[in-house]
Amino acid sequence: MERSFRMNSNKKNHKDLEIQRWVKLEEFYSSYIITSVKLNDGSFHALSRYGDNIWYLPSSMFSAGISKGHRKINFSLVPVVFQEPLRQCLAIYILNGIEGRALPKGNTIQSFFFAIISFLTWLNSRNIKKLNEVTQLTTQQYVQYCKQKKNKNDEFISNYTLLEYFVAVENLHFLSKSLDYPLQHPWPNSSSNYLAGLTGQAAQESRTKIIPDGVLSLLFRSAINWLDQAEEIIEVRSKVESWKKNNRSQHYIQNNLNKEGWTLKKLRKAEQHIQAACICVVLITSGIRVSELLSLENNCAYKTMDENNEPFYWIKGITYKTGTKNCEWLVTRITHRAIAVAEKIALPIQKKLGEKIAELKLKSCNNYLAVDLEEHSKRIFLTVTMQHKNKIDTMSKGGVIHRLNEFASQCGIKWRLSPHQFRRTFAVYAAHSVFGDLRYLRDHFKHWSLDMTALYAMSQHQDAELYDSIGLTALNIKTDIIEHWLEPDEILVGIGAKSVRALRTSIHPLIIKQNRTEMLKTISPLVNIRATGVAWCTADTGGCSGGHGLEKTRCADCSHAIIDKSWKDVWQGIYAQQIEMLDLTDIGPGGEERVKLDLKRCEAVLKEFGLLDEGN
Repeated sequence: MERSFRMNSNKKNHKDLEIQRWVKLEEFYSSYIITSVKLNDGSFHALSRYGDNIWYLPSSMFSAGISKGHRKINFSLVPVVFQEPLRQCLAIYILNGIEGRALPKGNTIQSFFFAIISFLTWLNSRNIKKLNEVTQLTTQQYVQYCKQKKNKNDEFISNYTLLEYFVAVENLHFLSKSLDYPLQHPWPNSSSNYLAGLTGQAAQESRTKIIPDGVLSLLFRSAINWLDQAEEIIEVRSKVESWKKNNRSQHYIQNNLNKEGWTLKKLRKAEQHIQAACICVVLITSGIRVSELLSLENNCAYKTMDENNEPFYWIKGITYKTGTKNCEWLVTRITHRAIAVAEKIALPIQKKLGEKIAELKLKSCNNYLAVDLEEHSKRIFLTVTMQHKNKIDTMSKGGVIHRLNEFASQCGIKWRLSPHQFRRTFAVYAAHSVFGDLRYLRDHFKHWSLDMTALYAMSQHQDAELYDSIGLTALNIKTDIIEHWLEPDEILVGIGAKSVRALRTSIHPLIIKQNRTEMLKTISPLVNIRATGVAWCTADTGGCSGGHGLEKTRCADCSHAIIDKSWKDVWQGIYAQQIEMLDLTDIGPGGEERVKLDLKRCEAVLKEFGLLDEGN
């Protein structure tokens, strides 16, 4: 009996020790630091611990323009039964990532968190309480459930949103492998891309629309008009700041503003429009992403000169897509003007921010809030949020979208703008510039007519992906031109057109046997095409003055020139000019001979298009 009591007593003591050890272990894990921020003295301040219900991710994990409110993970949004498993998975994801991949950035972590909530909430609604209870049938049912989901516009969610949902489930499978109850692979014989309908041709189609010419032209002109008013508005704003500094009453300030035709509300809105105008000009003339735009700081614009004393304008910022690193973009003189105006608009806000940082540092030289604010202290696209006690922050992506569309609305534009539309539109315009279509940004896109490899070699910090996008767009344009030439009924004029007409016949069997588009993609890189202003030139060497030189009609007699219907109006215009010049009496014998030569060349081209009778 005594022995039995002792045995039971030992078991009880052993159990108590196990409980105590587990409690201590749980306390240790709960206090384990998940995220932190480095202070000025080199030490670290803990932002989030494992046991916290809300984890805050540091700004260093995000691109510019992401506010603190969008850098948190709130576990109260997750069904209770899945909170601990997801907490463990996210700790692994943040600290170690997924094997074979780079550590995830803040946006990637947040996308995973919000996408996986959908899956876990759906499991909970089906009374599934553990990840290892999920079968392949369950995940297939989830796929069908997602495909029936609708957005706020009562439309089925896009393929790319579906992809986010499905990738999140796959990642949960990889991250849960170390758990006691891991999730098996959701679809071992398929993939997220396939299930989302993003394989084959659908995956190649661009999601981003190009801004129409009319919209972009109106937007650009309105932006320049606002830049022209900037000095006046900045001067009025300076007066207001001076009155406030001298403790003038609100009534005094408003009365004096009224005398100059302003109100505080009208002035604030004008400043916002100027800031939006600067954003428009920078996006239109640089092709940078919104995160890169928001990374721009004071003195980000600079100029270089080439050996011919030709100026090249640049801006420098940070690119986040391929890792946080310094990057440079070729821009135009008007971009520098917009940057200068943006710096002036930001100056008083930066000053207030500096005062706030100094105030925080007085309390503690290692104040982590001051460290967080210092990241924004030199940014030129700042915003003041009045609803949050005049909080100063770098403008967010959502803020940029709102400002752009508000700006578009004030100049009568109904097109819904997004920042990435500008990047794709820029690539298209830059590619078109190589083919003679400079549109209205001639002083900028002339640079893009240069050899891109040589231009890129000027600086190794340039946006290589933007060059790739322009190059791909240029190749697509070239492919379209060649496809247009190969149409059997298409009229081609010029000596160079003979080889194309011969090619039509020789590739006819090939067109029947193989895919025409793929064939053109193969041919296009091998063909040199550039615009001369009056024709397409297929010569692969420079030095020709045709089209762009004094002898514009020279292309009509050149063996490298091909003239299709896109140039008809140009030749008709030159022909009409030569007819008028024949009536001039002061051009001399040499001028008369030159007019007759140009007229003869024009007649030859227009006759082949059937625009002149053979008898003329």
